Amino acid sequence: MKADVKSARALITTLPNDADNLFVVLTARALNPGLKIISRASSDSSEKKLRMAGVDSVVMPERVGGAHMATLVAKPDVVEFLEHLTLHDTEAAQLMEIMCDELPIEFHNKPIKETGIGTKSGVTIIGFKTAGGELIINPTKETKLVPSSKLFVLGTNGQIQSMKNILLPE
Repeated sequence: MKADVKSARALITTLPNDADNLFVVLTARALNPGLKIISRASSDSSEKKLRMAGVDSVVMPERVGGAHMATLVAKPDVVEFLEHLTLHDTEAAQLMEIMCDELPIEFHNKPIKETGIGTKSGVTIIGFKTAGGELIINPTKETKLVPSSKLFVLGTNGQIQSMKNILLPE
């Protein structure tokens, strides 16, 4: 109650004990049915229980860490590049998520090519998430910006600012 879970938008629970995380999830879900909940888990069986309890995303640190270490051996430059993009958002390049709902109404249901996002700002549109949750890598210029979808763009700080000026004029 002190954390004001009833009006929160999201909750992350990272307690070391899976049963404790499950208790937090059940309590939070009862207080706020629309809450986005992310939980830590240490086993597959706990992951299943947390999902049944209403968790939106489960993170298993040991699995993530192992996969990351294996990728460091197999593709170290790819890992370095991705870490540079995701960990250094004040650097020269940014990876950004844009909610299509937040775009001006004139962009709704328009194909990407009609917005001029990439051509006018210089950003690269690297992904699209449909309203149904499907992820599309390198969407075509014909992809429509429908409500409840998202764009993922990559660009320099200047390109990102230029894109914001196009999409979200003051």
